Amino acid sequence: MEIILILAIIFFSISVAIWQFLSYSVQGFERYKSIFTESTESKLENLFLFVDAKKVFILNLLLLLVLPISVYLATNSILYLLVSVSLVLVMPKFLLLRLEAKRKAQFINSLPDALSQIASGMTAGQTFSSAMETMVQETRGPVSQEFSLVLREQRLGMSLSEALENLGERVQAEELDLVVTATQISNEVGGNLSEIFRRLSDALRRKIEMEGKIKALTSQGVLQGWVVGLLPVLIIVALYFVDRENITPIFSNLLGWIFLGIICINEIIGGLMIRKIVKIDI
Repeated sequence: MEIILILAIIFFSISVAIWQFLSYSVQGFERYKSIFTESTESKLENLFLFVDAKKVFILNLLLLLVLPISVYLATNSILYLLVSVSLVLVMPKFLLLRLEAKRKAQFINSLPDALSQIASGMTAGQTFSSAMETMVQETRGPVSQEFSLVLREQRLGMSLSEALENLGERVQAEELDLVVTATQISNEVGGNLSEIFRRLSDALRRKIEMEGKIKALTSQGVLQGWVVGLLPVLIIVALYFVDRENITPIFSNLLGWIFLGIICINEIIGGLMIRKIVKIDI
């Protein structure tokens, strides 16, 4: 009788533990899904990419299930399994950041021509809003999409100042902040806004040209940084295939993992130093 009671208590305890684990797992999964879909949907809307964030989450989940298992079956290595899981988790955020940076660069490069076109329209007698609408109709790309959103916000009753502030918050660019500030000051105290835009267009065009020259001059340093940074990794990979017996202990004992950690830390510090040297702000 006592044995049956003890077994019943053990079974009940294990059942409660499993139920709690599954409950917390489901809650954690739902929380991760909610955070992922909300952040992804917000960033996709800012990029004017109208894709269902839930489908992106499902695709990421399928990759998280399929890719690590395939890597493990191909390599039979826990290390590669963990690396593949980390890559799948980081990949969506990395891709969104790359798309955001690319779109921002396209916007900045198109901004001088857009300002010049708006200034020409205002010189011809158009108002700022009508000149901006003409520019939106005659151009394509991020600059047209962003300024068209400004016009739509104005039609919904938002003031021009608020719509431009929202534009600045979406793009997060110093060049656009100059345009927003100049427009707001001109609306408050008056002034020749078309002439201001024309001068801003010339200044931004020279700035972009100078940044292009600096980028070309520092590209050699960037390439050298990549080569120096990848050299230890390439050496480890080459030794793994050439002399696997002597390189394997690095991945199989505590001292080897300590050395790998020190190498990674030094790699990060060196990369940040090289980036600081070659990155020149204008």
